[in-house]
Amino acid sequence: MATTSFEALAAGVAETLGVPDLRIVAVDHPLGGIDEASVIVRADAAVEPTLRLLTGS
Repeated sequence: MATTSFEALAAGVAETLGVPDLRIVAVDHPLGGIDEASVIVRADAAVEPTLRLLTGS
């Protein structure tokens, strides 16, 4: 899980650590400094992509 601004960094670190195919879910950036309702909206949007990556469906 990463925010969109750090998605490429997460992928680069994964590759460096030997897991170039690591599945990453990106949520809109930023998470810090935003209100709780906005965090909930972003978390809700991440549920389906996360489930797809975990289950392969």
